[in-house]
Amino acid sequence: MTPTYPYALPLSRYRELMARDFPVLHEAAGQALTVPVPACPDWTGEDLARHTALVFLQKAETMRTGVKPKGRWVPEELLKLDALPLLEEGYNQVVEQFDAHDPADPAESWVPDDQTVGFWIRRLAHEASMHRHDAEAALDRAVPIDEELAIDGIDEVLTVMLGRGTPDESASGSTVVIESGGKFWSAILKPESVSIQWEDSSSPEGRVSGGPSEVLLWLWGRGPLPAGSTENAAVAELRTRLAAAT
Repeated sequence: MTPTYPYALPLSRYRELMARDFPVLHEAAGQALTVPVPACPDWTGEDLARHTALVFLQKAETMRTGVKPKGRWVPEELLKLDALPLLEEGYNQVVEQFDAHDPADPAESWVPDDQTVGFWIRRLAHEASMHRHDAEAALDRAVPIDEELAIDGIDEVLTVMLGRGTPDESASGSTVVIESGGKFWSAILKPESVSIQWEDSSSPEGRVSGGPSEVLLWLWGRGPLPAGSTENAAVAELRTRLAAAT
């Protein structure tokens, strides 16, 4: 990772958490192959497993070559695999590329100032954690996301996703404060972009406040608005902008 992410974890910690979450994701997806996934309309556990596998495979190829693959790049023999073997193959290829590269090695991403393997170590740890939660939620046994990872995940979705999302000419200019784990983010909903500041605001139009996992899940559209939040138009606008950006 080349930029300074305020709440980023050591890269070894991302890998440790991903190694912990993946077996749980694999097992839960296997038990939910035909079960609807609440966070992903029209998906079953099998769809979730295939989606995650293809994400892993694409990012493994990006790290291997340095650039995002284009066209029909997935070998046909892999596409013929059942969902769980495909998921395992994707994970194994990602880990292989993590081991084969220095985190500073070049790897294309959508963030101009962070085109590194380290970016994908961070991003894929969050991918595995969120989809682990999705698979467990399908079985009605979801465990909260690790607190440290969730705080970093809040920062990631607000800065890497929302802060680089699509413009909205109807934006109100409102400020919504996100507060969790003793940390603050002020999201200013401008028409051209969403500006993120790492501080509280004295007069926000809205506030989202709760535990790190519940705030992160709400930001990603996977949970209810935390109880300590303001339920108003500004907060609803933030959720709409997040949906468009993610």
